Amino acid sequence: MKRVKARMESPERLVCGVAAGMAWKFGWSCFWTRVLWAGATVFMPGVSLLIYFVLALLVDQWKRSV
Repeated sequence: MKRVKARMESPERLVCGVAAGMAWKFGWSCFWTRVLWAGATVFMPGVSLLIYFVLALLVDQWKRSV
């Protein structure tokens, strides 16, 4: 379980890169952002995929809140 948590916390991981980018931009926990994305993907895969691609395009335009 520690290994999975370490992988989810690492912002360098390619999987869920948009989630890591969002966590960094808004000052959120990388681990919990990825956990929420994973949960949303399991329960609503079509909607989550659409939102994921939209955020992938827009996340660079938002400013980080400090």
